Amino acid sequence: MGWLGLAAVLVLMALVKRLPPDGRDHASLARFVGRFHPILVHLPIGLLLAVPLLEIAGAFGQRNDLRQAAGFVLGLATIGALAAALDGWLLAWSDGYGGPLVMHHMWGGTALAMLCLLTAWIRTLFARDQEAWPGFVFIYGPLLAGCVVLMAWTGHQGGKITHGDSFLTAYMPGRLRGWLGIAAAPAAKPAAAPTAPKAGTVYAARVAPIFDRSCVQCHNPNKVKGGLRLDSYGQLMRGGENGAEIVPWDPAGSELVRRITLPVDDDDHMPSNGKNPLTADEIRLIEQWIAAGASNLQPLASLKP
Repeated sequence: MGWLGLAAVLVLMALVKRLPPDGRDHASLARFVGRFHPILVHLPIGLLLAVPLLEIAGAFGQRNDLRQAAGFVLGLATIGALAAALDGWLLAWSDGYGGPLVMHHMWGGTALAMLCLLTAWIRTLFARDQEAWPGFVFIYGPLLAGCVVLMAWTGHQGGKITHGDSFLTAYMPGRLRGWLGIAAAPAAKPAAAPTAPKAGTVYAARVAPIFDRSCVQCHNPNKVKGGLRLDSYGQLMRGGENGAEIVPWDPAGSELVRRITLPVDDDDHMPSNGKNPLTADEIRLIEQWIAAGASNLQPLASLKP
């Protein structure tokens, strides 16, 4: 089993290195299987957290049955970590993900699978020698603690992919922020309000805030879904994996308009996470802006009421 696990880790490392996610969609079957990653990832989390509890309870209670159970649970956690990491690569590669944040999460999952495998192997060696307790404590213990810490970090990266960078810290008390050295949360950007300032351009004052609120979470420098970034005008006009997202003067021919007007249950509907959907007025504004040429220089005063 150890050699099989090592082979699986090496295959996973080769896939991440040689076939990293490129922000493009791939085979539908791969996307179907990959989308089980959010389900699979919870298995090793629960199992791995149970291992130190079983070890501590078994050591202080002189319960060999609990310590034996800890070894079994650690083996299951290792298998779960390998399965979740492989399926996570498949999801990222096939479903149009890309960017540094995705790669950090993927390499974190790969490292976690490798560390779990090493920890399980070390535990097996010490389990054969009951007199090796000091080594069990000073070698196996830190390795197990490292697994838990790395799992927390990797899970946090995954949470940022799904929910955004500030999901965990958005409502953190100010004093705790100070203790942890975390910067204050940025003020929430309001939706494109009808009382927008008279100075500026249509894009900066009305269109960009819509993208910032509803789209940039999945289309930013750290997470480039579909090869598309919406964090700047230049990136927006550059388009994504399918080419241009906006055709100036042609809202009906613009891919972005097609996606934001699809039914919510359609796989191509944007935003895909179902959060912060665009209102009818916002969609109308974007269509009006594209019909006027989709310029970043159009004066705000030229916008029709």
